[in-house]
Amino acid sequence: MNTSPPLAAERKAELMHRLRRAEGQVRGLQKLLEEGADCAKIAQQLLATRHALDSTYVRLNLSLAEQELTGSTGPGADAQAVSDVLGRLQDKLGRSR
Repeated sequence: MNTSPPLAAERKAELMHRLRRAEGQVRGLQKLLEEGADCAKIAQQLLATRHALDSTYVRLNLSLAEQELTGSTGPGADAQAVSDVLGRLQDKLGRSR
């Protein structure tokens, strides 16, 4: 059974912010559908919602990787160096809003 430690408060807050943004976008989608908006507008909102969720998923996985890397190297690990490497990886994947 995998028992990863809980996310750091800062990471958790960031992910919650992103999920709330996506939740707002889903509500916007519902409103567009209820109002009979044109398909192009709905498609644009769907794309924005998908992007928000994809971005959240990437950030969660980066946090998981950071936990694994710092945990596997012990308490003396250079957490900042690991964070820097993961930051560069995220830059290569494409930074999102």
